[in-house]
Amino acid sequence: MKILNSIISFIKLAAGAVCVFFTGLLCGINPKNELKYRKGCAKFLTSLVANDIIIEGEVDKNANLLIGNHTNNLDIALMETVIPEKLIWVAKKELGEIPVIKYMVTKTDMILVDRSNKRSVLTMMKEIKERTNRGFKVVLFPEGTRNQKNPAKMINWKNGTKAVAEKLNLKVQPFVIINLPYAFKKHPFRIEKQTLKVIFLPSFNPKENPDWFEETKAKMQNILDKEYQKL
Repeated sequence: MKILNSIISFIKLAAGAVCVFFTGLLCGINPKNELKYRKGCAKFLTSLVANDIIIEGEVDKNANLLIGNHTNNLDIALMETVIPEKLIWVAKKELGEIPVIKYMVTKTDMILVDRSNKRSVLTMMKEIKERTNRGFKVVLFPEGTRNQKNPAKMINWKNGTKAVAEKLNLKVQPFVIINLPYAFKKHPFRIEKQTLKVIFLPSFNPKENPDWFEETKAKMQNILDKEYQKL
């Protein structure tokens, strides 16, 4: 049975890859409808791993910087599914070099950054300001990369997120994703749908609390501890 589930899971992965490929292609051909294509692909990808999605808290319509934990590539698809409005993602510049897939970032107001280049970081700040001035929400993962070691324990946060929030005076709303990486099993590989949860914390202005960065991480870690204890 596990072998059969593995075969089915690899077929699902292939279907997901095809979905991403054609979404990129459509974004390149008709960028005016990119949001429709992105949201459709995100819902399909999320359906591969989610039996149900539980949402706690509410998205603050006035928050313009969302920050959350990052444990899987499908974190992006999940958040695109949960939040109907257009989200702006900050991605590494290499994604803009992948044939066809690059259209999903270059034709959709996404922001590409070369973290090793200081000028690129300054350009990122300017682009984030431009996007938020246009009313979009920007999403950042303070961990800077996927945490593949232990989804219940966040890895160190990068100071870039703190600098963005404070220098651009953005209203911040944290979120916590629960249980998504456990949809992917090993030995043998298979996908087992899970009940996923997204918890939105209250939003705030960083100017009101100089210790917001450390305190927010502690609050999010506390939520992770409690949620994974239940599981």
